[in-house]
Amino acid sequence: MIKALTFDCWDTLIIDDEGRDKMMRDYMAEVFREYSITLADEDVNVAWAEEDKLREEYVVATHKTKNAMQRTETLLDLLGVQLPLFEVGRIATYFDKVALDVIPPRVPHVDEILSVLFRKYPLAVICNGGFHSADTVRKILDTHKLLEYFSWLSFSDEMDVAKPHRRIFAFTVEQLGCRTEDAVHIGDSEYSDIVGAKSAGMRTILFAGINQKYRDHTTADCVIGSYSELFGVLEKF
Repeated sequence: MIKALTFDCWDTLIIDDEGRDKMMRDYMAEVFREYSITLADEDVNVAWAEEDKLREEYVVATHKTKNAMQRTETLLDLLGVQLPLFEVGRIATYFDKVALDVIPPRVPHVDEILSVLFRKYPLAVICNGGFHSADTVRKILDTHKLLEYFSWLSFSDEMDVAKPHRRIFAFTVEQLGCRTEDAVHIGDSEYSDIVGAKSAGMRTILFAGINQKYRDHTTADCVIGSYSELFGVLEKF
């Protein structure tokens, strides 16, 4: 019997759209110009992709996530750019808070489904951090009026452990007052969400409504393409 549900955040509750990337790059270029630094777009693209690759490798190796300051430092190092520490912090702060200037959209119908689910189950969010801090993500969820549906929120930058480590799943479910065997995790990433939740003994649902990369290559117990399918799937557990 299902007693609790946990949700990933990005591309499960909130759409990780690409609109912020351009704003972040434009802001960084603006700071560079203040120091008479000009870089080719291709060099920035390569460094941006490499930093993201290194971020993923870091999570796999350490089961922790880097914050905006750490990621900004890595990016500048890849670009061969040296700036005063306060300017690095200025860029990192912008990278973190830009999502509050242009709020990422929520996944279609997620508010409708949560408004029903939270009356039946305790709900939680399990989110790996990145450029956006836990504080920023909380504010995004609150702006979308989703925060009120969750009894607990676990963020990797606050817990110092990231998905797919079983500890972040087990701890979160414990806060909801049940065993991992009685909880279901819903997320879009095969590695972070599905593999991680299964290692903690949870049942899993791959949400492929936004990120469809793993739809046909997953070990999840079920796959859904929209939240309209969720009630029917939960009835089968």
